[in-house]
Amino acid sequence: MEDTIPKGRGALDAFINLLNLITLGWVAIWLGRVVFWMVNKFFSPQFIAYRDQSEFKIGIASLIIVVPIFLSLAGYLHRLYKSGRLTPQSGIHKWLTYLMLLISSLTIIGDLVALVFKLLDGDYTLSFFLKVITILVIGGAIFGYYAYDLRRHDYTKRSRTSIGFMAGVIVICLTAVIGGFLIIDSPAVARMRNFDLQRANNLGELDSLIIFEFQNTGKLPNDLSASKFSSFVDPVTNQSYGYKALGDNEYQLCAKFDLAVDKNNKESFIPYANDWFFHDAGLQCFNRKVTQEKPGLPVPVRQVQ
Repeated sequence: MEDTIPKGRGALDAFINLLNLITLGWVAIWLGRVVFWMVNKFFSPQFIAYRDQSEFKIGIASLIIVVPIFLSLAGYLHRLYKSGRLTPQSGIHKWLTYLMLLISSLTIIGDLVALVFKLLDGDYTLSFFLKVITILVIGGAIFGYYAYDLRRHDYTKRSRTSIGFMAGVIVICLTAVIGGFLIIDSPAVARMRNFDLQRANNLGELDSLIIFEFQNTGKLPNDLSASKFSSFVDPVTNQSYGYKALGDNEYQLCAKFDLAVDKNNKESFIPYANDWFFHDAGLQCFNRKVTQEKPGLPVPVRQVQ
């Protein structure tokens, strides 16, 4: 006969089990994305690491925060089973465990289908195989652990399988986090990149406004004191950007950048980039010439997170 949950403990049983499985799923998803990012960086020649660091940082942040929560919940749940406050034979526990097994099974099946399709289509690379292995390892580990957990009844004794699974989670996630910190920009560098990107976007906005001014009035502005120009200032100093008219239809825009960006470095690639997105560190000036064509609205480049 199936064990029953002590009276009044059903809500606690549902809450702990559901939150435990949600945090495990969260860890699995973002661990996979972190590994994918690393695989792309080192094995995919078309991957732009500079542009895609935001997702990688979200993954690292998720592992740092969610892994301890998952491990704490799993340990607390096992203590509840050991003390008899909850039972692992409850319907809630079994239903949620079977749900996790279902999700893991579908993930593995879908991954195998994708693998066979890529092989038949002739579109396979080393990075693809590494991603497949990643998904199979993560999905297989979760499936194997919860299949074992369904057969486990005695929580009064330590389980080597359970300890091994939790230790594996700690080692793999810790390795991913440490490796991530060695790859990504430091917070200080990321902050400087964001400021430089904002400066470049501001120069693009100013360039368009100056051209519109010329096309409407037939001459370049004498300075950038007008309100439509003065709203664009350096994000650190709050000073106006440098501007100088060089002729009837030529002018110069200047800004002081924190970091150098080399257009020949693929990790410095920025979509929709104009001249000022590639620069040396320090004060940089860009000579511009008004064209007869009306410019489109500048496309701001998103900040690096």
